[in-house]
Amino acid sequence: MTVLLCGVAGDTGNIRPVPAVDEAGRVEYVPIPEKGPTSETATYGSIPCRHGDGVLADRLTGVRPNSEGAWLDGETLRDHPVHHDPNLDALTYGEHRPGYVAALRDLEPGDAVGFYAGFSTPESEYKHRHLFGWFEVSEAPTVLAPDADPARVAERLAAHPENAHAKRHAGNGALYYHDPGFTDRPRDVAIVEGSRGGLLDRVVRLSDARHGPNYYMDESVAGVLDPVRRTDRGVHLGGIKPAVECAVDTRRFVAFATE
Repeated sequence: MTVLLCGVAGDTGNIRPVPAVDEAGRVEYVPIPEKGPTSETATYGSIPCRHGDGVLADRLTGVRPNSEGAWLDGETLRDHPVHHDPNLDALTYGEHRPGYVAALRDLEPGDAVGFYAGFSTPESEYKHRHLFGWFEVSEAPTVLAPDADPARVAERLAAHPENAHAKRHAGNGALYYHDPGFTDRPRDVAIVEGSRGGLLDRVVRLSDARHGPNYYMDESVAGVLDPVRRTDRGVHLGGIKPAVECAVDTRRFVAFATE
């Protein structure tokens, strides 16, 4: 069995402020803002906070749908749709980043996907990497190639109605990363569905060492998760957050995440 750790959620490039872990070890999961047409109806003004009153928009001063675009605030922010990926209510996740797709496509039922992001804590202003959710893989991933028949793509996406990439397809008429009007670098898109899992009640810190802008997995964590690859400085967790394959079995990973 395999566990794949995936770096996701809003960060300093697209939301502000980035949520922080509170003294009880809890954090709000804030999805990134959607960058184009979608059938998604959830917005920053409609998603309730898990911890405390209000909605996600009440915790934000700005979102930026494109990395070099304008920041949105006020009512524009509240009404902006989220790219809810992963959706840990529906247990579905999609990816276009080539390194991620290469790892996701090899997952099998019974494997697990863990989701991590960078959050500061009451003890540290640094955005150490924390695990905040997971799910067990329920079926072989769906991988959609840019040269696939459009009707076949639509048919396969119909099986994943809650996935954020399927909602992009519904709003745009094509997957963004297959659409030459959206990108000049067409890419495969992978979709993975889960059978059990969700957001954690309390996050689990993964990183310890930090070199420049890059974070590395705590050695005690690595001893449990058994990452497949490491550098001379340890297991790299970004900077730019990589997919990290671990040889731990799902049962032990879930115990690590939840106990």
